[in-house]
Amino acid sequence: MKKWLLGLVVLQSFSGAADIELFRDDQGVTHFLEEVENSVPGTNHNLDLWSRSTEPRGTKENVGGLTEELDLAAVVLDKIVNLGKKVWTVIENGRPVVNVDTQYANALPAGVRAQDLENFSALQFRSFRRYGVNLYGATVYDVTYTLVHRFGGQFEGRGAYVESATVLPQNVQVLWGYNVNFAVENVSTVNLGTKENPIASVALETSLTVKTVLQEIRIKNIYEFRGDSSRVSSTELP
Repeated sequence: MKKWLLGLVVLQSFSGAADIELFRDDQGVTHFLEEVENSVPGTNHNLDLWSRSTEPRGTKENVGGLTEELDLAAVVLDKIVNLGKKVWTVIENGRPVVNVDTQYANALPAGVRAQDLENFSALQFRSFRRYGVNLYGATVYDVTYTLVHRFGGQFEGRGAYVESATVLPQNVQVLWGYNVNFAVENVSTVNLGTKENPIASVALETSLTVKTVLQEIRIKNIYEFRGDSSRVSSTELP
């Protein structure tokens, strides 16, 4: 059972200046959250790989480099859809799982692919570290991961859409006797703007599970990526 110290934690502009103590479990392990600064491409292999693999292609250009006609009658700018993954694993049995070709979500207008949009931002990064410390002062698990997305995509000069929203594992360390799993369990999209000027939002619901033979602790979060902002809202769920 969790003994929450903060209850519902909303991290809109978390400074990273100090660790947040979230809760203490029945085995005496205190669980912490810390924002990690300056996690950008060049400091981690996974981030470098992701950056190279998600460079936007030219407008209306498919994977083979051939242009395709877009059915404009099928485009609905204010209907926001996710053409990416809806569920995927980030860490499995204490090991990072990385597949940069498929493990991401987006928030696009119906009838349009990401390559049909323009004006996307450069990749945005925000990193977090989660770890647990037992009664003897030993760190029993230590996980660092990075939230990535592009924002500001437009279709014919309208809207603000999201592409390449994902969670990338950076560092995973687990003490013997502990097991850690981390996954995106649900993805939802919504229009935060108007019919005329849509603002897409995609929310990733994540679950971090820390397990021993005696107990299992599940830490849930919702991360919201907006089409009009580089920021990512984070809500800790009790």
